[in-house]
Formats: sequence, C-alpha cells, structure tokens
Amino acid sequence: MTPFSTILSISSLSQREAANFLAVSTSIVDKWSRGVRTPRPEVIREMTNLVQKQQETARQMLKIVNENEMEAIELGFPTNDHEAQCLGWPCVGAWKGMAGRFIADCTKPVNLVPRGSTPAAAAARDQQDFQPAKRKK
Repeated sequence: MTPFSTILSISSLSQREAANFLAVSTSIVDKWSRGVRTPRPEVIREMTNLVQKQQETARQMLKIVNENEMEAIELGFPTNDHEAQCLGWPCVGAWKGMAGRFIADCTKPVNLVPRGSTPAAAAARDQQDFQPAKRKK
C-alpha cells in the first residue's frame, strides 16, 4: 500500500482512468501504486483535488435533496467517459466516486439509471448538455 494507491482507491478511478487523467502511461500508474516509483507532489495534489471535488459535489447534492424534501432520488449515471466529461468529470470512475459518497450519506432511496433512460433522466441530461461550459481561470 502506498499513498498514491490509497488515494487512487478512494477516487474510484481505475489505473487506466488515472493514467488518462494524469496524462501518463498505465505502467507509471502501476509503479506508483506498487511503490516502485514515487509520484511528483503535483500528481498527488491533482488526485487530491479530484477527491475533494467528489466530496464537495456529493455534499452539495445532499443539501439540495434535504432542502427540497425529496422522497426518492433518480440519479442518471454516465455510460461512458464522454458522458462523464459532459458532466464535468474526467471519466466514469470519477463520477462513481462522487456518486458513492452521495449514496452513502443520503437517507433517501436512490435509483441509479442510465442518463436519458427515463423522462426525468432525459430532462436532466438535456439541461446539462446545453449548459455553457465554465471556463477555467
């Protein structure tokens, strides 16, 4: 166990997804995970930022659920990395990490459905897909 493998685990990214996210080879991610090589501090910071984004997004979603006194939640999941990226996540694994945090803390029933597979999920997908992209500062 290494610090990198631990944060990789809580991020819910696969080694392939982490390699794509960090713009390195899967071999490098494997070596960082096994402790053969040590990642640069920027790599740990990038992974930490992703985990913090997952935590904050889950917290915001819980706040919305609680403020609106929702009885049940239908959560549309991305079926591929492109859909995840449309939602602001680098890959499906990153979305799953956020969703897992949300579901673990939510006291209401959560139904996971593919994005667009029900009228509510389709409406949410369409609204998200037409949002202007936020620019990085």
